[in-house]
Amino acid sequence: MDSAILCSQVKKSYGSFILDIKDFSVTRGTVHGLIGANGSGKTTTIKLLLGLLFPDSGELSVLGSNRIANDAEVRQNIGFIVEDASVPSLLNASEIAAVLKRVYDNWDQDYYETLLRQFQLDVKKQYRKYSRGMKVKLQLAIALSHHASLLILDEPTSGLDPLARDEIITILSEFKEDENHSILISSHITSDLEKLCDYVTFLEQGSIRFTCEKDELLEQYRLVKTTHQKELDMDSDAILARREGSFQVELLMKTEDVPAFVESRRLNLEELIILLSRKGGTV
Repeated sequence: MDSAILCSQVKKSYGSFILDIKDFSVTRGTVHGLIGANGSGKTTTIKLLLGLLFPDSGELSVLGSNRIANDAEVRQNIGFIVEDASVPSLLNASEIAAVLKRVYDNWDQDYYETLLRQFQLDVKKQYRKYSRGMKVKLQLAIALSHHASLLILDEPTSGLDPLARDEIITILSEFKEDENHSILISSHITSDLEKLCDYVTFLEQGSIRFTCEKDELLEQYRLVKTTHQKELDMDSDAILARREGSFQVELLMKTEDVPAFVESRRLNLEELIILLSRKGGTV
């Protein structure tokens, strides 16, 4: 399938931190989530893809272009959210739209105004006076209002209350219904990614731990809650990670390795990522 994003042998150094992305891609028409702890390389990866940073080595392409920073045509088709986006801080939402009309060929003022009303944003308030959540909502309205085919979003639901987060996830779900639309989204709120994503990539200390289809990943593992005595009767090599309790123990196991004499359940994405982090190996 065609790729909206491709990275090969990409490296970027920041002091002692090294981002080393050997192979990464986002298939067109899919939603791909980046998961990882703070400092794992999510934001650096996104800034490289937006042309805000340049790799020390390796190759990357976005919508078929490997010169994203200077490719005006490709940038017309990318909507983005990054924390330090260069939104003019002294302008209000209406004034920002007047600027963006001259930037984006497909700017849709009616849709922009619809989103501002939906997000309950004060169009006369300066951007710098917005809260973190309001700034994210305005950036999302901008990202969607020029009909981009690719959204690259860095922590778009961070700082939002559950209702606002659900509202944004709903809008992004509607966006992805078009098979020509793609989304790369980073978030530490794994429940949001679980609702939205087709694929997830787990970054750890600057490297990709794994990339997997989300539902397939969740089917691979089970959480076993059992007694310490029953654990002694289990194959220790099949136990991938464990959490100790006062009266029982929680074990991470591959689905096919769960013995018949214990009960197990499917994990959510947050639980799985936490336990896989303890595992220390690969999927």
